[in-house]
Amino acid sequence: MGAFVVLAYAVIVLLDPYGLLKRGMKRDFYVCSALCLVSFCIAFALSMHWKVPSPSPVIVNLVSHFY
Repeated sequence: MGAFVVLAYAVIVLLDPYGLLKRGMKRDFYVCSALCLVSFCIAFALSMHWKVPSPSPVIVNLVSHFY
């Protein structure tokens, strides 16, 4: 299953952000690449059945801090 995730993200990375770089949108390319890297890490961890911690306690504490 992990190999499928790596293969799928390889295809996505080759097709999706290349157009941004080709049009000279470097900042958008870097943001897209960073988000793709984060989503790849999460998808790979889930495909390997690793425990991924939930971000909800951090979000709840952050929101309660503001209110």
